[in-house]
Amino acid sequence: MAPLSSGRRVIFSMKLIAVLGALCLFLPGAAWAKPSNSNNVPSNTCFPGFVCLFNQGGTAVGGTSGLIMNGTGGSVDSTLIGIGSFPATGTLSLTTGALMSGNLSGAGCGIPPCTIGVFNAGTISINVTNYFGFTGTIFGGTFGTPYDASTGTGGIAWVFTGTIGTGKNKVYQYELIGPVSGQWEGGQTIGGQTAQLYFTTKTPYTGGTINLSSGTTALVVPEPAGVGLMGTGLVLMGLLVRRKANGAGRKP
Repeated sequence: MAPLSSGRRVIFSMKLIAVLGALCLFLPGAAWAKPSNSNNVPSNTCFPGFVCLFNQGGTAVGGTSGLIMNGTGGSVDSTLIGIGSFPATGTLSLTTGALMSGNLSGAGCGIPPCTIGVFNAGTISINVTNYFGFTGTIFGGTFGTPYDASTGTGGIAWVFTGTIGTGKNKVYQYELIGPVSGQWEGGQTIGGQTAQLYFTTKTPYTGGTINLSSGTTALVVPEPAGVGLMGTGLVLMGLLVRRKANGAGRKP
């Protein structure tokens, strides 16, 4: 694969800065937004209008044909650890399409970070277990957009961020950053961005196994959808509240 041209590298670097700048706003903490329902149960947001889902760990495998991190082929799902301000148990899995331009290792990157390659679009799935009574896929859909070779746009950015450590502790770091679009639990179609960082290896990555440190997926979820994810659990909670209220209103 040929390295990205200087013009395309600038475009992707600008996009990277914009995405990371936005995600910096999401990471510091969670704000509570009151949903428009009688139970007054808070939805989970990390910034007004967004829901952030946090994951850590995981192992991807692959190479120029694409990366997979979905529990197959020796890969290991990433562990979901939180949604907004609430802890959550679950998994995040993803795949990419083939490497459409650039390289995997970081060749041609003078001063990191550099977008050194672009993968074609793939898939993403985030599953939860007993999250406010809901178990299943809370979000699933596409990762990235179809790559257009004529304009050098689309796809998923593969970013080399440099090395950390020295000697035997030295590691090479990479990131996968791109837009996501799909269905939120309840059926609404939503979008956002995911930044999976950092993938690390002991040597410049040319394919095979690569380990993930953590990631953040920021989704634009309308308030009703934030409430809807609580599913049956909230319905039961509402029935209990209503029953208690009715009981309190009766005269002895």
